[in-house]
Parts: sequence; structure tokens; C-alpha cells
Amino acid sequence: MALLRLIGTGLLVAMLACMAMHQITGDAVWRQRAKQVFRWVVVLALCVIGLFVLRRGAMFI
Repeated sequence: MALLRLIGTGLLVAMLACMAMHQITGDAVWRQRAKQVFRWVVVLALCVIGLFVLRRGAMFI
């Protein structure tokens, strides 16, 4: 779980850095990179939620 938290934090920091670079330079490529990182943040969040559901579901078996 700590590894997922570390990866999630790293992805969020990377997304914020890309958005900051977009604001500083005005280059659209940084916004595209931030969107790609955000997609991975969403995928990771869905995986963590699925992991929680599976852990809770295992208690009822």
C-alpha cells in the first residue's frame, strides 16, 4: 500500500510540474503531458479503489 501511495504522490507532483511548465512557457506540449499523467493518476485511483473492494469482499467469503 505504501508503494501505491508513493507512486500516486509522484504522479501528482509530476502533473503539477507539467502544469507549472505549461503556465511558464505557454507550450501546449506540457499541457498534453499533464493530461497523460492525469490519466495514469485516474487509473491508479481506480486500481486502489478496486483493491479496497476486493479486500472488503474477501472478508465475506
